[in-house]
Amino acid sequence: MLKKLILAASALLVSAPVFADPPRWAPAYGWRAKQPHYRPYHPYARPVVLLPAPRVYYAPAPVYYYPAPVYYPAPVYRPGPVEPSISIGVTFPL
Repeated sequence: MLKKLILAASALLVSAPVFADPPRWAPAYGWRAKQPHYRPYHPYARPVVLLPAPRVYYAPAPVYYYPAPVYYPAPVYRPGPVEPSISIGVTFPL
């Protein structure tokens, strides 16, 4: 257990300089990233124009008026005149 504790403490002491400030001979470290107005020059850089997304308006569907269907009445067949005839009725007793 003591070995692990010594190992962890030595690792922390070795990594401590990593969290320090930049060296005195490089005082501008990170200066460009901290300046909001700074834009590095690039020979092929073009200004970017951002356009808002186009708005889409949906119109209601057009109303179509179709002509009303024409229904013809079904033909009515009427029987023609019947000539008088004689009918004989026969009944059988059951």
